[in-house]
Amino acid sequence: MMRSWRYPMMLVAGALLAGALVACDGDSTVSQPSDPGGEREVAVESIQDKPPEPVEPPAPTVAALDEPVRVSLDIRLASDRRMHVAATTNLPEGTRVQLRVVREASNVRWQSRTEVREGRVAAGPYGPGSGLPDGYYRIELVTAPADVQPTEVKTRIGENGEYLKGPLVGNSEHGLGNIIKASQRFLVGQEVRRTLDDVEVQQSP
Repeated sequence: MMRSWRYPMMLVAGALLAGALVACDGDSTVSQPSDPGGEREVAVESIQDKPPEPVEPPAPTVAALDEPVRVSLDIRLASDRRMHVAATTNLPEGTRVQLRVVREASNVRWQSRTEVREGRVAAGPYGPGSGLPDGYYRIELVTAPADVQPTEVKTRIGENGEYLKGPLVGNSEHGLGNIIKASQRFLVGQEVRRTLDDVEVQQSP
């Protein structure tokens, strides 16, 4: 009687063991790591799909000034007897200059700072509200030293203005290298005539 129960129990135990083995096999399949080769292929594709980095174009080179500097002054007296000054020049674009109007008789001066734009400079009016008195005036265009010029201008004229050429080249008042000085004389009104007041007058006897 005992043997009849033992045999079915062995069959049940065997069935349970087989089911457990199948379950284990299923778990091992799920937990198996993916193919590392596939991951490398995905990484390569992502790198290839990345857009290329933009390449900055090289900065343009600026040539040194290789011709003599030219300055042509244009002076006009308005109806209110105040002066307007303009000039054409081949100085580099953006060159900082100073325009001055100096009365020779008294050394009184009017001045302004400006920059070269498309080969021209202009400033004014110069003089008091009542107008400039008659007499001679000296009109001057003077460039600022190279160390206070914009970088592009300094590249063309040199760190100390050594690339400046021509008869208008002069030395800076403060020893800061070469600068450009252009001047012109201008008469307002009629020329003043002077007479000698110490002429000896002799009376006839």
